[in-house]
This record gives sequence, structure tokens and C-alpha cells, in this order.
Amino acid sequence: MSSGSVQLSRRGFTIVEMLVVVGLIAVLVGLVLPGISMARRASASSKDLSNLRSLSQAHAAYMNVFKECFADAALPDDPAENEGIENPLEQSFITTLQPYADGALDLRSPLDRSALWAPMDMTDVPADAVLRRTSYGLNNYLSRRFSPVLEETPPSGVAPSSPADRLSRVPDPSSTVCFVIMPDDGPFATADHPHIERLADVPANPDQLAALAATMMAISATDGRRPSPASESNYSYVDGHTATVRFERQYESPNKNAFDPRAR
Repeated sequence: MSSGSVQLSRRGFTIVEMLVVVGLIAVLVGLVLPGISMARRASASSKDLSNLRSLSQAHAAYMNVFKECFADAALPDDPAENEGIENPLEQSFITTLQPYADGALDLRSPLDRSALWAPMDMTDVPADAVLRRTSYGLNNYLSRRFSPVLEETPPSGVAPSSPADRLSRVPDPSSTVCFVIMPDDGPFATADHPHIERLADVPANPDQLAALAATMMAISATDGRRPSPASESNYSYVDGHTATVRFERQYESPNKNAFDPRAR
């Protein structure tokens, strides 16, 4: 080699340098993935709110025809509830509201991760299988069939309460929940209504209330976290508006909640 030539070094990466690069990539991925996940959930939540608005609009059109009466629930969480209801799917709001929608109602929320939906291939599905028909449920205080007031025993000399099954029986429509997101699994996953009155059986402990509510409604549908008083989900209200709200703002006690029209 002549004295004027330059010898080039061909040193590769050391193990330490490779580990540093891999570590930096892992940190960057850790920073980016949560942001992507949050963006996807925010997009799904927005679409879910759109579904709820469409459901509320169909419900408003139904009420206009049926003199302010609400559509009813009919899909039970307990087979015993189904006694006396012929063709419950046909009598559920998910069917009765379809003719009043501007196009087909989208009853499957993008936030829904339930495995109980009917598969594309029904070949191996038992004929008596209970399947999920909707992501949404009607506040049972607004139901004629499942209203808790039907089970209440009034004081002597006091007439029984009537279900709040029509607009005139809801004093504050803008603060009373109409439709909720149902949980992905458990008995209520295939129902079209929760049983809010059962929360009265729990001591006034916010965490216990949230845990029980999560078995009947997807109270953390929009934040995807473990159910807690701060869990957020989407709701529609009797006046037709929709909102993403913390559970602790929806239910505090039997006498202070957004489900029972009598509670304030």
C-alpha cells in the first residue's frame, strides 16, 4: 500500500451500543402506543355517541307517534323475566324503533368487545343459544315491564306509583338517563336493560357501587379502565342529548341519581 493511501476502519456496533439503540426504540414505542390507543378509543367513543344520537332520534319519532310513550325493553337478563312476553326480540326497542330511524339503526357500538354476538357462520351455534342483539340498554326506570316501581309496596292508603314510561312522567328529561351501554359479558350482556334498583342493596360505598353497576352497564366503556366511581361511559338522556359522563355523577345513592326520575 502506498504511503498516500488511507486505511478505513470497519468497526461495527458493539453489544452495548446495540442495547442502547434497542432501549431507545422501546422507549419511543412506549410513548407512541398509548397515544395511538387513546386516539382509537376517542374515535370509537365519537362513533358510539353518534349511534346513541341516532337511537335517541328514532325514540323521539316513536314518542311523537305514540303520544309521548317510550319504547319498551323486552330482552331479559334472567329467563324468569321472560315469562308472559311473546317474541321478546320483536317487542324490544331495538326492533320497535327501527321503522322510526333515518336508515338502519347501528346497534353495535365500536366500543363493544363482547364475544356473544352471533357469528357469521351459525352452523355450530345451538338453536337455544342466547346471543347479544344490541350494545345498548334502556334505563329500566323508563320501562313498562321492568320498572322497579312495579315491585314497590306503597304505604297504606297511598296509590301505587306508575312506571315513568312516558315523557310527562319524567320531571327533568335533560338529567334522566335513557340509553346506556350494556356490559360485554355476564347475564346483562344479552339483555336490553339494566336493573338500577339493585344498586340500593349495596352500602353507600362508591367503589362497591361502581363494581356492581359494571355488571349491569359498561360504566368504563370510554376510558377502558377498571370500573371505579371515576369510570366514564357514554349515555343518552330522555331529552335526546348524549354525553360522556363519570359514573359517580350518574349514581350517588337511591335518592340521588340520574336513573330514577323521582330521585334528585
